[in-house]
Amino acid sequence: MKTYLLLIFFFSASSIFSQWDSIYTGEGDALEDLLQETDEEADYSAASDAVEEMINNPVDLNSAGVSDLLSIPYIDLNTADKIVEYRKKFGPFFSAGEIYSIKEISRETAAKILPFLYVKQDFNKKGNEIGFLDNAKENFNLVLRSRVAKDLQTREGYKENKFTGSPYKYYNRILAGYSGKYEAGILTEKDPGEKQFNEFTSFFFSAKDIGLLKNLVAGDYTVEAGQGITLWSPYGFAKGGEAVFPIKKHFKNIKPYKSTDENKFFRGAAAEIGWENFSISAFYSKNKFDAGIDSSASAITSVQLTGYHRTNNELLKRKTAEEILTGTKADARFELGSGESNIKINIGVLHYYSRFSKPFLAANAFDLSGTSFRNSSLYYDFYYHGVNFFGEVSYNGISAASINGLIISLSSDFSFTSSIRSYPRNFFSLHGSSLAENSPKNELGFYNGIKWKTLLGTINFYYDQFKFPYAGYETPLPASGNEFLFSLESKPFARLKTKLRIKGEDKEIGVKEDLSKIISGQIKKSLRAEMVYTVSRAIRLKGRFEVNNFLIEDLKINEHGFLFFQDIRITLLNQITISGRITFFKTGSFNSAVYSYENDLQGISSNSALYGEGMNWYLLLRYKPIKNIAFSCKYSELYKPVEKSLYSADEEITGNLDNRFAFQLDLNF
Repeated sequence: MKTYLLLIFFFSASSIFSQWDSIYTGEGDALEDLLQETDEEADYSAASDAVEEMINNPVDLNSAGVSDLLSIPYIDLNTADKIVEYRKKFGPFFSAGEIYSIKEISRETAAKILPFLYVKQDFNKKGNEIGFLDNAKENFNLVLRSRVAKDLQTREGYKENKFTGSPYKYYNRILAGYSGKYEAGILTEKDPGEKQFNEFTSFFFSAKDIGLLKNLVAGDYTVEAGQGITLWSPYGFAKGGEAVFPIKKHFKNIKPYKSTDENKFFRGAAAEIGWENFSISAFYSKNKFDAGIDSSASAITSVQLTGYHRTNNELLKRKTAEEILTGTKADARFELGSGESNIKINIGVLHYYSRFSKPFLAANAFDLSGTSFRNSSLYYDFYYHGVNFFGEVSYNGISAASINGLIISLSSDFSFTSSIRSYPRNFFSLHGSSLAENSPKNELGFYNGIKWKTLLGTINFYYDQFKFPYAGYETPLPASGNEFLFSLESKPFARLKTKLRIKGEDKEIGVKEDLSKIISGQIKKSLRAEMVYTVSRAIRLKGRFEVNNFLIEDLKINEHGFLFFQDIRITLLNQITISGRITFFKTGSFNSAVYSYENDLQGISSNSALYGEGMNWYLLLRYKPIKNIAFSCKYSELYKPVEKSLYSADEEITGNLDNRFAFQLDLNF
């Protein structure tokens, strides 16, 4: 299952100063909620950046529409409608905390969404009060983040002198903002084993809300549109613990790029011009990327997405191909009727043309081939009294792919969503990221989900059916499958929260039998129980127990796994936060791995696959001596007592211990 994140929001450095205190715990709690259902080992640092930006750039309760509010995690269509109705009935909000006064919104939901909201204060000419943005206009903001990390064990790549650089990982980022309209930033990163201190460098300058110019970005940026089939930023997210909210994407159009993924961004310039309810965007990019090249055919055989440039072989693939892309986008927003009969309509069109320095060498008839590509799409979004229709149709010059969905919020207690997706086998999307089991190609899918607040607690349930109509790289014949998730989150006592989750997947896959491949059923099941106990404002305890089963009958594979962890978070004097966790696990192999989201330094997020038998623990400390400075450090350790070595190839560690240390400095002026 591929899990994506759609939470990348435009970042304003001027908002950091007043929000910084809530970032650390708010970001961590939101990320844990959004990623804890993920069954894929990956680095989700871009997700951490996204949530941090969203908290830094909160939504103004007095100007936000339904669409703006729906971009916030935990807000469904009914909740967004109730906020807008409350504002119309009682006038502007005086503070973000006033959402607790909306009786249709539970206190638990209000607490979750509060870090993502604020109220813009008007400037008082008498000087008694200076509002949030007006105060920012008088100040220049500078934000610095510097991080260093190191694996404490020596990997084979260093022992055999294959890695050309040191084992240290470096990250540095500077963001500067002025008057809430202008921002510039530069980011450098070096992965372990790479030689150059600034092996990856990203930069941008942005301006917004200057007359008709709604947005301008020069340097590195991303573009989001519709439901992500044609264009999206590096990460969005779909199937997870929230059954309704993530299925619809909420695009932010043009955004400065501030993450470390070295492949999924544009480099050039983009601008959006808007007047009244219309806007037109144009963008241009000329960017190099890592690729494997067939020297005899002078063609691209593969695209390298790891971002690693440690060995001579990896360096030979570094920036060997180039893409030049131009595109345009137009959006229109309408409102018909008034009151409860009000209908909101958002509609847009998009087109881009992409050309590569070398042609793609196709392995079969439906693989990417050629040097130039075009893609056009039409997307829509209709709201009417608790009902929301949305979708996108994308055409690549050969075939059309589509996704269409519906969200119904009958009340603040019940929401339902349904989505149908159709991706032909000869469809390809160079820069898209939409809801899919594998990728937006050779797939038909039908998703249904509900979120229901009952007397027992909040129920999230989804059932996703999918089919791969034609043979592909992974399956020698057409295949199909389904997936479901049921979770019950309840709060039996004021300080105790419990969660029960049952998840299953039954999927046909291609497996090797003798010298050929056959279709076989793969079944995954898991049961998870979790408790979170808030001892006091300063201490929070969390425990989880999980068991799973992995079965492939044709290969006579039947594996089981379990995980148990206990963690604690302590806050002292609002200056020191200590987080720690110890995890015990045992599985048959990687097939039955158990996954656990792990708190980390701010800006880092990972979902670790734990397999075999062992123990994993970490200790995370954050100290903020004064308002503008924060120090963070983390020590983590993975121990597998029955193993003689960990990992493989250049990553192999002799012994059964893998530990690392990281330190970070955050400055805000």
